[in-house]
Amino acid sequence: MADRDCWCGSHNLCGFSPEYARCSVCGTLVALAGLSDEALQVKNDDTDFYGKQYWLEHQSKDLGHPDIFGRAREDLIERNLHWLRTLKAYKLPGSKVLELGCSHGSFVAMLRQAGYDASGMEMSPWVVNFAKETFDIPVFVGPVETTELPNGSFDVVALMDVLEHLPDPIGTMRHALNLLNPDGILLIQTPRFREEMNYETLINTNATFLAQLKSDEHLYLFTEDSVSNLFKRLGADYIRFEQPIFHQYDMFFVVSRQPIEPITDPKEGSLLTPKGRFVQGLLDQDRKIKELEEHIKVIDSDRAARLEQILELTKMINEQRS
Repeated sequence: MADRDCWCGSHNLCGFSPEYARCSVCGTLVALAGLSDEALQVKNDDTDFYGKQYWLEHQSKDLGHPDIFGRAREDLIERNLHWLRTLKAYKLPGSKVLELGCSHGSFVAMLRQAGYDASGMEMSPWVVNFAKETFDIPVFVGPVETTELPNGSFDVVALMDVLEHLPDPIGTMRHALNLLNPDGILLIQTPRFREEMNYETLINTNATFLAQLKSDEHLYLFTEDSVSNLFKRLGADYIRFEQPIFHQYDMFFVVSRQPIEPITDPKEGSLLTPKGRFVQGLLDQDRKIKELEEHIKVIDSDRAARLEQILELTKMINEQRS
């Protein structure tokens, strides 16, 4: 079992749940149970936790998620378009991107289709080969700390659902920041722990955040303040929170050592290369679908309000008759 302090160095942890404690200094949730840092490495792809079976069996049998084959299809439309839309607001196609923890590689593939110079990295050699064969993309075997990628060589380093898994978030994020050029950005999605949460209420309300309490995997669950403090310690003082795709339990943000400003002229035609046209078409279609979903919400709300009025009027009429 792991015996973990908070990433911030504090030993002062308060009880939260059977498997997690809350840091009284920075507010992060810290996994008390689970695997050691050594056990989280991939030395044997057939037996280690984050090896081959994590993607083929653990995701589906233990967590109820699609396996890597299903995710390689589903993520293309659901997650990747959301991430691409945000990335495009800060860095245009042509930018050099590295995705740490790229899994099946579909986001890297979509970025390359859109015109980015994108590559990925994974811990498991099996997953690296899967991504290469499935999407024909460049993928490195990690961890990133052991690679010889030159500092200052990327415009973007992306980590989607990775930060919470890191045994040493300070060390890994320092390395990721060093890989960026001076005005480069980190693009990160990770679960959002809210300071007002308590375990009993989460249980009683069957809150969606309960699914994030996986102590073998999610070693640190950050608040917005604690994740901001982590990057300030590393000299990345600028952070912008964006709308996450799963707003019920995630946060999504951009980090940089330099002031962050969205591109004022997003150049709608920036994806209109022969390959990028397909991606632009998907983005346009996705936008229309979201607009339609919002319109349906308004219609449903209006219908509910009208039904309530009808019921109230019916009640009044019945009372007058009696």
